[in-house]
Amino acid sequence: MTVLMFHSVGCEKNEWYRNWLSVSLDHFESFCKFLVDENYETVFLDEWYNEQGSPSKESTRKVVLTFDDGYLDNWVYAYPILKKYRLKGTIFVNPEFIDKSENIRFNLEDVWDNKINVGELSPIGFLNWSELKKMDSSNTIDIQSHSMSHNFYFHSNNIRDIYTGQPHYDWMAWINKPHRKPYYTTENQKQFVPFGNPIFDFGRALGLRRYFPDENLVKYAIELYSNNEKLRDKSLLIEKLNKKLITFPGTYETDEEMEKRYRYELFESKSLLEEKLNKKIDFLCWPGGGYNDLSVNLSIEASYKASTVSFKDKKLVENNADDYKRIKRSAMGSFISTNTKYHYVKDSNYLINLFKYHNGSVLHKNLYRINKLGFIILDKIGL
Repeated sequence: MTVLMFHSVGCEKNEWYRNWLSVSLDHFESFCKFLVDENYETVFLDEWYNEQGSPSKESTRKVVLTFDDGYLDNWVYAYPILKKYRLKGTIFVNPEFIDKSENIRFNLEDVWDNKINVGELSPIGFLNWSELKKMDSSNTIDIQSHSMSHNFYFHSNNIRDIYTGQPHYDWMAWINKPHRKPYYTTENQKQFVPFGNPIFDFGRALGLRRYFPDENLVKYAIELYSNNEKLRDKSLLIEKLNKKLITFPGTYETDEEMEKRYRYELFESKSLLEEKLNKKIDFLCWPGGGYNDLSVNLSIEASYKASTVSFKDKKLVENNADDYKRIKRSAMGSFISTNTKYHYVKDSNYLINLFKYHNGSVLHKNLYRINKLGFIILDKIGL
């Protein structure tokens, strides 16, 4: 049974650093129509779970559609289109990103009912509890856990960069102002992190032991950056900071602190979602595929029945007969990535061809490779 990974829907043209996570409405609706026309059945993860390890039960005509992160566009666009085609989807949610608003916002169904114009829809942001409850009470959407925070953290004292407002370090603001996390796509949060802040080696929260830079080193870096124009050169600043690391090496969290943090991520998210949605949360999606032996063992202790598996660990699901199962997913998107950028694919059948590629068609694997090669060539010559 194929499990597909989506994120956002219909926001590929918005001014958002991660708009490449979004599939276009054109692609998404064409793909939904394809599933119906080709007699595929979409199911929730509990049905997927029950068929694992039992070859006689497994079906190649069943598909699981999953959506990571809990973006508002999942309510505005994805949910109405799935309902329209009588399909099902699973949304993995981080409670720390749930919007604090209470009212259910407009979606495509309101456009179809002539209540508003399509241009009045506001899809950017994150879902609130009212929208999550509304969708989860339907037979269209199943809400599951994506851990609590979706954070990145430093894991060594190796300085790799200096913060000057780069959009790919937006997670620094999540750590400094966690209550503003649900609004990072709709507001400028650069001011939440002082320019000059050193960026150390970092990774996903549930796959590392956290490193804490010495506050004196961070303060020193910010002051140097602010007061000395010459040290705006990052390489010079990093060189100076590396010398200071001898005096201010920083610290690492203890085993006890790491386990406590992991427990918060895994147990608290499950508990909160179960309380708010009045249901059992059985499935876990690791943000960015970040996990280790400790976090996996704790997810089992928390009574998750299955969790996603990183692309680098797909051999883990060759035999999925154990009670705790691993979910192998195939990524779906409207963009092809090259070394320097993401390229939107205009072909309305692109997701259909990508699905066929994931399902092992030699023809479609070659078509995908040819398509990507074309973008790589254009990328290299600067077009």
